[in-house]
Amino acid sequence: MLEADDLGLLHAFNEGIREAFQRGSLTSTCLRANGFAFQHAINEVLPSCKGLTVGVHLCLNEAKPVADAAAVTPLLDRLGRLRSGYVWLISLSRKPNGMLAIERELRAQIEKVLAVGVSIDHLNSHQHVHMIPPIFECVCRLAAEYGVPAVRLSRELPHSPIGLRRRVQPLTNANFAKHHLLNYYARQNERYARSHGLPVTDYFLGVRYTGVMSVSTIRAGLAAVPYGSVELLLHPAIGPDPRDANCPLEDLRRYVAASRRAGELRALCSDRLADFLRSEGWTPTTFGAWAKRQREIMPRETTPEIRSEVRTICEAVRPGGPLWVSAAHDDSRAFAQLALEQSKPGERVLDVGTGTGVIAICLARADRKVSATDISAAAVRTARANAGRAGVAFDCRRSDLLADVRERFDLIVFNPPYGFGPDNFFTAVAKNLLRRVPLVRKKSGLAMPRRVLKFHQELIERLIRQAPERLGPGGRILIHAYESEVPGLQAVLPEGATVELLHHAAFANQTVGMLIRLPA
Repeated sequence: MLEADDLGLLHAFNEGIREAFQRGSLTSTCLRANGFAFQHAINEVLPSCKGLTVGVHLCLNEAKPVADAAAVTPLLDRLGRLRSGYVWLISLSRKPNGMLAIERELRAQIEKVLAVGVSIDHLNSHQHVHMIPPIFECVCRLAAEYGVPAVRLSRELPHSPIGLRRRVQPLTNANFAKHHLLNYYARQNERYARSHGLPVTDYFLGVRYTGVMSVSTIRAGLAAVPYGSVELLLHPAIGPDPRDANCPLEDLRRYVAASRRAGELRALCSDRLADFLRSEGWTPTTFGAWAKRQREIMPRETTPEIRSEVRTICEAVRPGGPLWVSAAHDDSRAFAQLALEQSKPGERVLDVGTGTGVIAICLARADRKVSATDISAAAVRTARANAGRAGVAFDCRRSDLLADVRERFDLIVFNPPYGFGPDNFFTAVAKNLLRRVPLVRKKSGLAMPRRVLKFHQELIERLIRQAPERLGPGGRILIHAYESEVPGLQAVLPEGATVELLHHAAFANQTVGMLIRLPA
């Protein structure tokens, strides 16, 4: 999605957005219900831009409120305007009366846009204030209530365009800090959106270099994206417009007069941008069309019942091992419980990347016909020793994924290693030591570094290529995954593959089981 914020804010923005759509690559915009040029946007701009989809650019910290002032007093300054700033909204959102005022104003803005006949395509906000988690949850609830198909999730990967001046630009203002704060909020906000059935884009581009979104900056940002969907945000304007001279807010007049606004308009209208998007395979779309497609491919989510006998079997398995073999944690036993519930006694199950053997041992104790593999010879020795101590036996061999496997199985389970690449002695020891630190244990997996995701994608892609010759009729693959990487792992699956997300109350770090069925 190529999005322009601030339609209706000032005439200069209205004309810039009109030009970016008619002459450039713009696909979507969002309307400021309390903007100085709101009526001009409704009466003149939108009728001349057939096909331009429109969201609501919710505002809680600038200009006058749309709701009755008496109903939103906590949001107002002494002049009766929405109080500027961001930090105070974080504090206000934690108070019941504050959230009541916030919801009233958000609802009033949405209803004002609906009242003029605009079909709302998505919701976002001025200065990304909707990303404050209590406000984001409220916005998701309102989106579901009013039938709005999508909500912006501001999750941007680090990137730097060519040139020293551009590289240091985020450090010269609040963009650097805002970038990290919004990414932090995105971790929990994605769950709020999913709970309301709202898809969110995989990535966002437009915080780190807001105001200087040139073609080269856009290219650098998109080059950092490993897969999936991106919302690309710009603020195009034509420069000062005489009709804005009567706007009472001087800072807005200065804001639109900045030369960089016209620079972003030039970027959107540039043939270089259109050629780049086409050559790199990026397909411009709208939120509505994209959200419809996402709902069609969104994985089914279930929480399987874990029987008491299964819990008992897995809790009793406590394998040991040297520091240079990945240790078993509670996640491993929870994943083993899911594997047991997704298989039946007598079925053939392969545990790939067995490590200490915890999953294979749990499966063997529950009468599954188990085999196990690991690329590490030390892990194979450790798993065999732990199996012997647990009183079970199974074939355990060294193999890079399925490369040295010849049998067929009903279920293949895989808990990928967390890292940037294959482990060696030193990385394995470091990870085992770090995972003993409670804070690291609690926080790991909430954010998925791009290099870790790319490594997991490569592993899963190779596993999926090898799997058809190693699965029997009706065979399945069960993968332990972080929720934040599910879309990225889905992206490497073949067309026709189905995914079901299995939740487990004992999973830490927002992890799930991905149950994959490959096409025949």
